[in-house]
Amino acid sequence: MARPLVSLCMIARDEAATIGRCLESARPYVDEMIVVDTGSDDETPAIAARLGAEVIHGLWREDFAEARNTALEQAWGRFVLVLDADEWIAGGPSAEELRETLRQAEDEAFTVTLDDRLDAGQRRRYPLVRLFRNRAGHRYEGAFHEQITPSIARNLGERHLRPADCGLVVGHDGYARASRDTKNKAERNLRMLLRRVEAEPSDVNARYFLVRELVPMRGGRAVPGSHLERALAHCEWLAPWKGRLAPPLAADFTRLHTAALLASGRPDDALRLLVGRSDGNPALELLRADAELALGGEDEQGARQALMRVERCFDLEDPGELPCVEPELGGPVARAHAAEALLALGRLEQAREMALTATRTEGAGAAPWNALALIERAMGDPAAALRSYLEGVRVDPYDPWAWAGIGEIVLQTGPPGEAVEPLANAAALAPGWSVAEEALTAALLLSGRSAEVVDRLPAGDDVPSPSTEAARLLAAAVADRPAPVDEAPAPARESMRRILRRVAAAGRADLLQRIGLG
Repeated sequence: MARPLVSLCMIARDEAATIGRCLESARPYVDEMIVVDTGSDDETPAIAARLGAEVIHGLWREDFAEARNTALEQAWGRFVLVLDADEWIAGGPSAEELRETLRQAEDEAFTVTLDDRLDAGQRRRYPLVRLFRNRAGHRYEGAFHEQITPSIARNLGERHLRPADCGLVVGHDGYARASRDTKNKAERNLRMLLRRVEAEPSDVNARYFLVRELVPMRGGRAVPGSHLERALAHCEWLAPWKGRLAPPLAADFTRLHTAALLASGRPDDALRLLVGRSDGNPALELLRADAELALGGEDEQGARQALMRVERCFDLEDPGELPCVEPELGGPVARAHAAEALLALGRLEQAREMALTATRTEGAGAAPWNALALIERAMGDPAAALRSYLEGVRVDPYDPWAWAGIGEIVLQTGPPGEAVEPLANAAALAPGWSVAEEALTAALLLSGRSAEVVDRLPAGDDVPSPSTEAARLLAAAVADRPAPVDEAPAPARESMRRILRRVAAAGRADLLQRIGLG
């Protein structure tokens, strides 16, 4: 019996909604399909079997490499194609063209282009090794973000070792929140990585992927919140050892480290990381401009320098070494950042035109609309700003800045109770973000809903953020429960002062008196 040319290997669990799409797309390209089911409670195994796959029921021990190797052990083809159930073959050569390439190939492995479909119509594309010879020495390692060994994937960034591109385009929508429960997936990923780092503290790859989980990016910036403190602790450990990462991961680590420092209010440290690194790379150039703008303060020269740097990004598309960057950074996102720099220079009309230009391009998420809203607020038009923020959440319902902007405007101009939902959304998307949590607490206090404070604020980390601690103390004080305000740590007391300033600005002296801090 002739040996098959290509075997499809997949691991899956509770993927009934997508596995059929994947197997149908791959079936013309492969001679056998092997699916290791790691404990599905839905119809995943039945769908796979109905479509002709050999289904193996494997144990799940939170180890992706182990599960993938179980599939590899059953593969009989000369080449192995690896896909996940939330992926599908979306383009590239025909099945016969790919087969002919493989029949003549001397290559050990090939890359495919992964086409990530993200929220708000955003997409990112990058190469991954997913097609390789079926040899005994080729096995996966790493419980999470597993890699094929010995050196196929690890050396992907070294161009002289880079595998050839087979031309296949693989679609992936597993990170689009509308398509699956990404919250549970993120929690699982974080749990696995923390366990790996605890078991193997010197595993630099696990540290990098942990940082990537802890520093979500939107609009070229890190999402704020208390998770950044944890990320920076791991960044400080990894920084001296990043040379042991593959070059693309090392470059991406610099981006994440810089973004986390900026979001934590440390622009000087962020700028030091980028010296000699950012030229020509839009992701890093925008971060450097943010640092220069933050350090410039009221200095017009600093804002001008940041503006010139951002303007150089307008037509940059190549992310350089970075493997996983947001799309449109060199287009509408850069123009959104430029609009903010123009706002800092007081050139409001120019800033507004720049932001409007950015909003006319799809795929940039809420960043252009957020910039436009900031400018409209500065121009004294909160109604227009509210419309812009609403447009921002329409194109990206998971942008915390847009939700916070809606809540802030409603809190200032309308009934405080109507600000609760948008502010609660912002706090849920960025746990530990003091701006959102303090505004939410003020909205709840002003609307007579102090009993909801504990439930409305995200649980977050084991150690509550200062704003969460401040909110709980104030809610207890309103309810006449013991509230040791004077014993609170200094950061929590400062957060309480900011919340109470919001209450005072609303003219609620009665509430201040009831709290006992008026």
